[in-house]
Amino acid sequence: MTTILVVDDSKFFLSVLTSKLRSAGFQVIGAASIAEARTMLETRRDEIFMALLDLFLPDGPEGEVVDLAISHGVPSVVFTGNYSEDTRDRVLSKRVIDYVVKDDPSSLDYLTALVHRLEYNRSIRALIVDDATTARKYMADLLSLYQFQVIEASNGEEALQRLADTDGIRLVISDYHMPVMDGFQLIKNIRKTWRRDQVAVIGVSSSGSSTLSAKFIKSGANDFLNKPFLREEFFCRIAMNIDLLEQVDALKAAATTDYLTGIPNRRSFFERAQPLMAAAKRGQAEIAVGLIDLDHFKSINDSHGHEAGDIALAAVAQLLLAECRQTDLVARFGGEEFCVLAFNLEADKRDSYFERLRSRISDLRIDFAGNQLTLSASIGVSGNAELGLDGMLAEADFQLYRAKEEGRNRVCWLS
Repeated sequence: MTTILVVDDSKFFLSVLTSKLRSAGFQVIGAASIAEARTMLETRRDEIFMALLDLFLPDGPEGEVVDLAISHGVPSVVFTGNYSEDTRDRVLSKRVIDYVVKDDPSSLDYLTALVHRLEYNRSIRALIVDDATTARKYMADLLSLYQFQVIEASNGEEALQRLADTDGIRLVISDYHMPVMDGFQLIKNIRKTWRRDQVAVIGVSSSGSSTLSAKFIKSGANDFLNKPFLREEFFCRIAMNIDLLEQVDALKAAATTDYLTGIPNRRSFFERAQPLMAAAKRGQAEIAVGLIDLDHFKSINDSHGHEAGDIALAAVAQLLLAECRQTDLVARFGGEEFCVLAFNLEADKRDSYFERLRSRISDLRIDFAGNQLTLSASIGVSGNAELGLDGMLAEADFQLYRAKEEGRNRVCWLS
């Protein structure tokens, strides 16, 4: 769990912010003075991800707590009830991430969202493309402050190579005027491979042309910034674009993931199975499809309630993920039915593979409300890739029906 240090001498604000952060899934260390903050930083520095700091404290009326946190290498956000341009400039010159005025309840929401954003940023790689070393280093430094993993390139051609060689780049910030390949050409080349919802591209330029932003957007950019820019605007634009990527990712996950078990759903299974089936049809790999149906599952719901049934389904899903290989596909097809596509599984190992899955399900013990639930499963298997995916599923379904008819808790396939 991510740990946040909150320093504020107001017991009320410290309590409210701590409660809000904890309800959002964060662990909080509270301190009411510089002395307490120093103790926390010296004894628990390895736990602390970032700090939220009240600017004015009784034992540090000039914002000394900021210097203390930064001296320990802790990413910091300052909040205060007093705002002035001079104070803002002084605080931001100390390499804090942001400056928040706690003038109404919305500031708490902003702080919580900011912590979420910074935590998420740690998993994102950002690429800065600019032939001017000073400008490139400045933007790279700002992104590092915001916890991104930063990669640099001095022109468009170098940037494309970085994108090809590095996984996980979700953000590209590109200047317009560059040698070898300018910003417009870079973006057009990026869009040949990566869509707007896969990699966000923000154009930047100091040319001041009123039409430049439109040209960037038409070339495939998600956004545009004129140089020089305020660092707050820079961060807000970046956060907005990353938020959109995150929202699209969440929608995709919701569309392809079974809400109850967290494993792929039927739709995702068909999308991911097609290239594996194509390889099998070309003779590049052997393949098998198994339909798994839990026996007498209705009795669990009837005897113990649907909550018990849901827990049992989730347990079976996690068991299948653990027992199947990384190259296999595991999905919930609906109700108490699961499907496993075993890729590159030799025919002589098919029997033992699915028999092992059946045995593991039979060995499963699920504790619920003082009761120990047991399960068994019937499995129908097809290994004939010439039938295509639909044909294999139909054959597996027929074999599953056979397994049920022959007494359940067994594996059947066409010999």
